[in-house]
Amino acid sequence: MVHLQELLIRLEPILVVLAAFSFFKSRSAQRLPAMATYLVVRLGSLAYLEIVYNFGGGISAINTFRYQAYFYGYWVTYVAITVSIFFVTQEVFKRVMEPVPGLRRLGLLAFRWVSVVSIVVAVGAIALPNALSEHNQTGGKIGPICLQTMRCVSVMELCLLAFLALSIHSLGRSFRSRLFGLGLGFGLQAAADLVSAAIPVRCPGLISAADLVDQVCTTVVLVTWVVYFLMPEPEAERNMIVLPPSSMLARWNALAKGLGQMPEPVMVGAPTGFFLQDIEGVVDRVLAKNPVVAPR
Repeated sequence: MVHLQELLIRLEPILVVLAAFSFFKSRSAQRLPAMATYLVVRLGSLAYLEIVYNFGGGISAINTFRYQAYFYGYWVTYVAITVSIFFVTQEVFKRVMEPVPGLRRLGLLAFRWVSVVSIVVAVGAIALPNALSEHNQTGGKIGPICLQTMRCVSVMELCLLAFLALSIHSLGRSFRSRLFGLGLGFGLQAAADLVSAAIPVRCPGLISAADLVDQVCTTVVLVTWVVYFLMPEPEAERNMIVLPPSSMLARWNALAKGLGQMPEPVMVGAPTGFFLQDIEGVVDRVLAKNPVVAPR
């Protein structure tokens, strides 16, 4: 088990490079700039941590400069990856919801408000006096806050995967879409992270097993992305998708477009079409009874 985990850990940088290569080769960077940023940040994180850890031997002493560089560099890159995943999740949602711009606007508003509330609650739970008393040093406070923030993003990834699985066909796409492949990968990774974070709390003896499961899931996700970006995407997935007017989502989109729109101002006392027709009828009746004869 230990040897398998070490093999997968050494294989991860190679798979990240392959995923980035296949992503940029498929010319998806212009369409998905947030995903491009995520891959670049992840590659930079792996390169930095590998150089710091392996330069001059392993890190043994805690109070050395190399340990501090590795510790703070790890959490800084961890937060950068978390933020980039948040924007990738939002980007996938926006691309999938392109056929229904009204619903997309409402969904993005809800998405951002839920994100803000989740992060505030997560950071506030760690910042409580009882929680801070367990982490006296500054380094001990950074890790829990970063982990709680990542868990909030993980919940959003799972929600995105559930949304794609239930409505991908209604939105005119299929499971072969690269957008679904991204949502599938991030959802699986989020599920593995949440499970591995919950197992040590109840079963301390399964920490190594939880780490192995998380590493296996990371490998599966990277391989899935490589396959999705190397496999040619169907032509219908690259074109602009238009939903039929009779679909339920199109009707909801029409209603969503009207929400938040200011109604057209109406002048008080302005004559309506029916009122003008009544006046015209009265004038015709008066002229019929009293014909006007033009003077000669």
